[in-house]
This record gives sequence, C-alpha cells and structure tokens, in this order.
Amino acid sequence: MPNSFKLTLNLEAEFFFQQGLRRNKVKKFEAAIASLDKAIRCKPDYPEALFQKGFALGSLGRHEDAIACFDETLRLRTNDCWVWHNRAIALGKLERHLDALNSFDRAIEFNPNAATVWHNRGLTLCDLKQYEQAIKSFERSLNLQADAYWAWNNKGNALRELKLYEEALNSYDRAIEFDTDNVMAWHNRGVTLNEWGRYQKAIKSFDRALAIQPNHYKAWLNRGIAWEKLEHYEDALISYNRAGDLQPNDPTIWYNKARCLILQNNVEAAIENLQQAISLCPETYLQMIKTQSDFDNIRSDERFQALLQEQSH
Repeated sequence: MPNSFKLTLNLEAEFFFQQGLRRNKVKKFEAAIASLDKAIRCKPDYPEALFQKGFALGSLGRHEDAIACFDETLRLRTNDCWVWHNRAIALGKLERHLDALNSFDRAIEFNPNAATVWHNRGLTLCDLKQYEQAIKSFERSLNLQADAYWAWNNKGNALRELKLYEEALNSYDRAIEFDTDNVMAWHNRGVTLNEWGRYQKAIKSFDRALAIQPNHYKAWLNRGIAWEKLEHYEDALISYNRAGDLQPNDPTIWYNKARCLILQNNVEAAIENLQQAISLCPETYLQMIKTQSDFDNIRSDERFQALLQEQSH
C-alpha cells in the first residue's frame, strides 16, 4: 500500500475519531458509534476509537458489546487503567461482580493512584456484600481524594450494613462537610438513625433532605417510618401520603399506610391500602399479610377475611 494512501486513511480515521469523541461528549451515542466505526474501518488497530466506541455502547446499555470493544482495546493496549476500569463497570452492569472486581484489580495494577477506580471497586465489593473490604477500598480512594463526598457517602452505606452506626454517621457528616446540599448523605444519615432507633434525629435529617429535594419519595417514606415508630400515626400518614403521591408503584408505602390505619382502628381504609400493596407485589405482600403480627387485631374481621379469600384465588 503506498505511503500516501496510508496517510490519507490515517487522516480520515483521525477526522472520524474526533467527530465520534465530540458526539460522545454531548451524549449523542448512536451518532458517535457511527463515526467511530468509520474511524475503525480506516484504521482497524485504533485503540482510542475502540475505547470510545465501548464507552458509547455502555452508555446505551449494550454492555456485552461494550466489553467486546474493551477486550479488543486491551489486545492493543494491555496496560491501560481506564479500559480495565470501564470494562469492570460494564461487567458490573451485567451483575458479573467477581469478574468486575478482577478488572478493577487490573486497573489498579496499572494505576494504583486512581481514586475513582478504588471508589468503584468499593461499590462492587458492596454488591458482593463484602462490606469490610469495601470500606478499605473507599478509604484508599479517600486517601487520594479526601474531599470526595460520594466516597464518604458510600463508605457510610457500607458501615451501616455492618451496623456500625456511629461510624456511618461520621462518614455521612464528612460527605455533608464537603457538599452541604448532598441529599443522599442527609437521607442515608436519616436511615441510619432510624435503624439505630434515634427517630427524632432521623426526622431532622429527612427534613434536611426534603428541604433540598422536596420530591425525594424515599425520604418521605422513611420519615413516615420514623413518625410511626414514635407512635405519631397522623404525622406518619402525612409522610406516607406524600411518598405515595410521588411514587404510587411502591407497595411498601401502601403496606405501611395500612399498618398505621389499623392502629387508628380505620379497618376499611387499611384494607383498601392492603389491596393496593398486594396488587403491586402479590407474592411478597400476600404472604406478609398472612403472617405478620401487625394484622393480628383484625384477623377475625369479615372484611380482612374477604380480602384474603379474594387475593388467594
């Protein structure tokens, strides 16, 4: 092949690569793939173009295809930390968490100072329920980037899973220190306080989360749980109703409302809410209603018996 022809192909490959890169940056992923395919046709061994194509495919949810692109990139550039990292992300999306962990470890092998890789490795360890190892990974990330509020938040989540509530709160507080309006840290702080039985303090955290993001339905839901634990059933129902307005397809909301209504002796409304919970998730909630002590006081009620009979057919 004449050198001038090779040069022309390389110039075309570069043009289409840059076009694909720009399209990826503005999230026009289908168009990016079309440009990057042209670049690869001009220059088949083009690791940058293959990597960008894998990124676009992953962004479209085509994770198997993305992994194939990353594998082809690694054939040409074995020691690229970020290819291994993005390959791990795609594997995680497919719930291949052990394979993802191996890819993160290869990424770290080539760049041990990549805070993002350590952080995302921690998330994968959480997926594997290896919370102690996850905490170590988050700490490695934070040693490299101390103001990474997202890593403080996720470290808090791992500590909460281990029921290390005080340490989890400290971690969420560090997240908030670096990002005062971090709604997830305020919410997760409230969830931790709920689990620890500190319901009044939990409500204050949920209120802070809702001041930042009023439509955060899980904050309304968990705020309702805190009020219910404090036996403030009217306040609990107000929170559950707000959660239900925002996310009517979450059966937990309807179930919790029913529980509050029973404690207020409003059996008819409680049964209406139980019907809604069962319709959204029959396998789980029908069994719960049959076995949970929350409903012992109304088991002999004809309306409750009719609900069980109706739902069992």
